[in-house]
Amino acid sequence: MAPQPTKLTTAVIVNTAIDVADGDGLDAVSMRRLAEEIGVGAMSLYRHVDDKDALLQAMVTEVGRRFPYPVGDPVPAGWRERVAIAADIDWALYQRHPWVLLAYSVPRYGFGAEALDGMNWLAEGFLELGVDAVRAVDMVLTVWSYINGVALAAVSDRLMRSGPAGDDPGGLADIVSGRITTGLENLPHLAAIVGDPAAARLLDPRAALDAGVAYLCAGFEAATADGR
Repeated sequence: MAPQPTKLTTAVIVNTAIDVADGDGLDAVSMRRLAEEIGVGAMSLYRHVDDKDALLQAMVTEVGRRFPYPVGDPVPAGWRERVAIAADIDWALYQRHPWVLLAYSVPRYGFGAEALDGMNWLAEGFLELGVDAVRAVDMVLTVWSYINGVALAAVSDRLMRSGPAGDDPGGLADIVSGRITTGLENLPHLAAIVGDPAAARLLDPRAALDAGVAYLCAGFEAATADGR
């Protein structure tokens, strides 16, 4: 018995587009490619999705729905806990769907209903510091920008390379590992970390994320304590 054809729906199109973007990047997402993946004619997609811009908006909305903040949790978290929760959720999202980092750089994609709910939830936590709503939202954006930046660096190979990643990371990794031990005469502070086991965390993106978020939180607390 021949397999039944897939019923074409908006959800099928969006989920297929997400799968293609996850595997081959945003550039691989086209109506023709999706039609081939689903097994339908390309023009039939337009009965469910207006154009690629609308499709990308739907993709971003769907992946945001899959990684929600605990908005409405009956046990409200404190502001530091909320920041830690946001970092964990966003990090997981970016590792699973790295292309969304590029989409979020465009404001019309990055501030859908899910994102605004999350922003409001995180800002609510920052109000505990005695700041007004504007400062609270500013802190949210600062946290999000930092998480995005670390995540972008962590997944850049996956976003930019068309082939397998190379074996030699170069740069700071060569110094930390001890592959570079000469030519550092004028860089004494970098020379001091050569071969230092503690410096290994500098190459761990998740460790960098956690350390940076801790610095941000300390800064928020100090700034508000000083009345700035």
